[in-house]
Amino acid sequence: ILDKRRGSSMRGYLETMGVTELAIEAHEKGESDHDTINIIEFNDEYFKIKKMSRVTDLGLELRLGQEFRQILPGDRVKTILATSDEPGKSVKIVSRMPTMNGIATVVDTKTLQREGNLLVLVQTLVIRNERSGKEHTTVRYFLPHQGEVGAPPVTAKGPTGKPVRGR
Repeated sequence: ILDKRRGSSMRGYLETMGVTELAIEAHEKGESDHDTINIIEFNDEYFKIKKMSRVTDLGLELRLGQEFRQILPGDRVKTILATSDEPGKSVKIVSRMPTMNGIATVVDTKTLQREGNLLVLVQTLVIRNERSGKEHTTVRYFLPHQGEVGAPPVTAKGPTGKPVRGR
């Protein structure tokens, strides 16, 4: 579950993507009002994640070392490649995707880090807008979650950007 007390806001990341101010404010409000939960499973062969928040409800399974191509609305293509030097401890996911203002390359590194008796997931997102050269780094911390994970809000969107229904 996202630790809202530390780490960076997604504002700089979203600005680099060309997201409007109104959408950024809505994202920030959604993140402050609702939990962001990542359910992750990975080993030396694959990385699997289920992301749930006020704005997202999507799952993704990647085979390490194998590029994944996703067709987005408008026949736009997003490519994703996950690799790991320490399977089960850290993963690096490199994505190239169309944004509101050109192609962006995102390097998303997720590392398990021991803090006392807790294992914390540290996410470092580095986004680079290929057209403008603008780059931004965001660091977020996820704490272990115990108990039930509720259904995503009706405002959550799946991988196609369409609202999620019937879950």
